[in-house]
Amino acid sequence: MQKKGLSGFLVVWFLTCCCFDLSFGQTTGTTDKKRDLSFDKTQTGFYNVTTFSPVTFSGQLLSGLQTICGYKVNNYLSIGGGIGYEYFTSIPTYEDFKTDLSLLPVFIDVRYTPLTGILSPVIAINAGYKILLNKPSTQVRYDTVYSTVLTVEARNDYSDYNTYQRGGPFITAEAGVKARVFRRVAFFLAVDYSLWSISGDYYLSNNGYLRGSGGNWAGTDKTKTTDKSMAYVHIFLVRLGIVF
Repeated sequence: MQKKGLSGFLVVWFLTCCCFDLSFGQTTGTTDKKRDLSFDKTQTGFYNVTTFSPVTFSGQLLSGLQTICGYKVNNYLSIGGGIGYEYFTSIPTYEDFKTDLSLLPVFIDVRYTPLTGILSPVIAINAGYKILLNKPSTQVRYDTVYSTVLTVEARNDYSDYNTYQRGGPFITAEAGVKARVFRRVAFFLAVDYSLWSISGDYYLSNNGYLRGSGGNWAGTDKTKTTDKSMAYVHIFLVRLGIVF
């Protein structure tokens, strides 16, 4: 139900952007038509970039989608805001811990097109906050340390893991190319690098044992500690979509 609600919200956001674009084009009348006849004339006004991620560099398929609405200042600079939905499975955090993340990024978008034409390169920066929609836990890591205490063999069994409750700020750098196919509509292909943080709690358990004269291990003490933790997550992914 949560995913359906998010998908519905993104569809409404996209349709709202489209309606705004249509109304903008109608009010500008013949001016837009004349401007679309040449790449050299200044183009300003509404813009939208709607994309999905077909694959990440780690091999995950269909990891999310996003839509951006904003204002095109001139032929080169555009500024706007966006929202999306992302889902990653077994994504590394730190110290080999992996977890599943469901995220809602809300952000500011600044993009620059250094050249205008049918085929145009694009660079962009997104900055904002990724809301954590689930409360994931990492896998449990186990470790055993052997030692000797006054000629008696000792053993400590450790286990630790993280549980995350909150998302965090993020920044994304994007480099791509758009291919114009009809008036203001273009196909868009890009590579993104995104870095963000998540935070929660770190849990550590320690079970101590001593080896008896019969060779059996006898428990001595058990301790459990909890601490606040923060992890940084980064990923490369491919984006594919449309621009208008």
